[in-house]
Amino acid sequence: MRTVWVSFDTIGRDCLEAAASSGAEIVGIVTLPGPVDPDRSGQCSFDEVADRLGASLVETSDVNSDETLAAVEALTPELVFVVGWSQLVQDSFIGLAREGVFGMHPTLLPRHRGRAPIPWAILSGLARTGVTLFEIVDSTADSGAIVGQAVVEIPRDDTATTLFSRLADAHVELVREYVPQLITRTAPRVPQDARRVSSWPRRTPADGIIDWETRAPYLYDWVRAQTRPYPGAFTFLGDEKVVVWRARPVELPETAPAGTIVAERPEGHVVACGEGALLLEEVETDARSLVVGARLG
Repeated sequence: MRTVWVSFDTIGRDCLEAAASSGAEIVGIVTLPGPVDPDRSGQCSFDEVADRLGASLVETSDVNSDETLAAVEALTPELVFVVGWSQLVQDSFIGLAREGVFGMHPTLLPRHRGRAPIPWAILSGLARTGVTLFEIVDSTADSGAIVGQAVVEIPRDDTATTLFSRLADAHVELVREYVPQLITRTAPRVPQDARRVSSWPRRTPADGIIDWETRAPYLYDWVRAQTRPYPGAFTFLGDEKVVVWRARPVELPETAPAGTIVAERPEGHVVACGEGALLLEEVETDARSLVVGARLG
C-alpha cells in the first residue's frame, strides 16, 4: 500500500525502516524543516532514508496546514503513520488516507494517555508499561481503536535512557508484526474501554527542579526518570544551575538541612534530603564550589 510517514524523531525513523522492510510502499515522509535542533529530544534527519526509498520529503512545522495537506494529498496515500510527532492531526488530514491513519503511544492504552510517558512511568512507580499501535480517527489524543500492544518491563533501577531504548525496540516489533496485517486488511481494531482511561499531563524542562525536602528514594526516581535523552533533573548552587544526570540514595552521615552537601566521596558529593541523602554520581555544571558545606536549592 502507498504509505506516508509523519515523524521527526529516531523512533519514528526506525519504525519507518521496519515498515518499508515489512512491505509498505513509502511514497512520502513528512518531517520538520532542518537543521536538526540539538535541544529537541530525539530529533533526526530523514533526508537519507527518503532518498534511499525514493520517497517525497515534505518539510513542515504544521502538519495540518493547507500546504502540507496538498502535498500529502498529491501522494494519494492509502496508509498514513504518525510516529514521533508532537502535533495532533485534524480531520482534514485524517481524511487523506483511504485505509486509515495510525499512531503509536508508549503506554498500554487506554491507560496513561497524554504526554511525557517515559518520565511519568518511572515517577509513578510502574513495574511495566508498553507500546500501543492504534488507529487515529479524530483529533482526540491516543483514543482510537487498538491494533496491537507490546508489554515492556520496568526494572527497579531503570532510567529514562534504558527504558527509552527498550520502548524503541518495542515500537519496531509492533510495526513488523502489524504492518503486513494492515496491508492485507486483516489487522484487528479493538475499541478502547472509556471507563479505564487515564491521562498524564505535559512536562516541561522547568518541572525537573529538585526539591531537597523530598525523601531520598523518591529523588532517586526523580533523577533517573528525567535523565538523557530528556533535559535532566536540576538544582542550583547560588545562581549556577546544576544538572544531575545520575544519583542514588545513601545513608545520611550526619544531620544537616536539606540540600546541604555533607560529604564528598570518590563517586561524587553526598547531599542531605528531607529524609536520607543522595549521592550525586554524575552532574553537569559551571559551578566551581561543589564542596562540603555548600547548600543546593
